[in-house]
Amino acid sequence: MASRKHQIDAHLDELLDLLLLHRRGLLTHLLHSRRLSAAAYRRITGGIPPAQLQALAVLAGGDMRMRDLAHQLGLATSTVTRLVDRLEAAGLAERRSERPDRRSIPVGLSATGREALAGVRARLRAFLRELIGCLSPHEQGELLRLLAKLGERLALAPLEPALAPAPAS
Repeated sequence: MASRKHQIDAHLDELLDLLLLHRRGLLTHLLHSRRLSAAAYRRITGGIPPAQLQALAVLAGGDMRMRDLAHQLGLATSTVTRLVDRLEAAGLAERRSERPDRRSIPVGLSATGREALAGVRARLRAFLRELIGCLSPHEQGELLRLLAKLGERLALAPLEPALAPAPAS
């Protein structure tokens, strides 16, 4: 039974990472949707805004330059520079050197940022576990298998073209 729980947690972690890292921050948008109240979003994320949460998830993979972070987030470098300014002010990220051009300096998670992201993941994992708690172990496994399959699809190709309206004939 403990092995099954560990396996489910591992699948949930993989899915969370895929959803947090997806270019559009699908999970952050889901958490910020109308179906979840602002209070539930704040409870799960600790009040970290969606763009900042997505940046933290990307930076969890290691330090990177602003240009690369901007590319990963699909944002302009100037926007990411301001985003990192806010993350730094909150103590969640830190620039790694003292060069004058803030865009060419590597940025990474601070210890507080790593703890905050770990807390978000733990609360989100508990939230998802609560959601699937009404399912039998077999149904949970099947749901996780299907979600992993969807996660693979998200990782392979962006969904934007498929969601665009069909051209008029």
